[in-house]
Amino acid sequence: MGIGASRPLAIEKPEAIDILQAARYFGCHGEPDAGTLALLERCAGPLLAAAMPRAVWLEADVDSLTEAGILAGDDIFRHLEGCGHALLLAVTLGAGVDAQIRRAGVGDIAASVASDALGSALAEQAADAAEAELRQWAAGEGKYLTGRFSPGYGDWPITVQPLVAAALDTARRAGLCVTSTNLMTPRKSITALLGVSDHPVKGKLAGCGHCVLRTRCEYRKRGKTCASE
Repeated sequence: MGIGASRPLAIEKPEAIDILQAARYFGCHGEPDAGTLALLERCAGPLLAAAMPRAVWLEADVDSLTEAGILAGDDIFRHLEGCGHALLLAVTLGAGVDAQIRRAGVGDIAASVASDALGSALAEQAADAAEAELRQWAAGEGKYLTGRFSPGYGDWPITVQPLVAAALDTARRAGLCVTSTNLMTPRKSITALLGVSDHPVKGKLAGCGHCVLRTRCEYRKRGKTCASE
């Protein structure tokens, strides 16, 4: 099958940002207080208005992705156990969100941090919407998907980001680029892989032991894991 051309994926902008999820990104442990909620709600409207979600995806066989250097480490192969194919997905909120975060932060550090947290929550919502569309496609094809697995999770290195972006042609199709330090721009963007099988599969979550985020993970600081959220 090889790695074919990517395709656009139509996703709707959410009607609202998940404020409670944004509060967790903001650093709240448990229910946010009234002041935090007011700050997030004040920043949410302009940020949502600035968002222009776009998504692209492709299907490829696992062997081709491996040969292209996109699959590396042990965790991603454990996740793909029982899958002969995989979907690559990229979702971005667009450059307008980055600009709005900068605007919000002019003379107001709290608004900058709140807007950044709201952008992260909205990016997750957009990725969830894209995944829902892909699951609908898979059902129509009689196929089954694992959950999402993103570069930087477990021991799947963040250094594969340029390869993922190149395979998906994200610069041309979604305005999403990767810097020389493997950071995505616009910043509020997500890339991920989902395994594809002809039978039900769940994938396997990576453990915390060798995750690249283990020393600064907010979940671990709260005695939890990302799988439990």
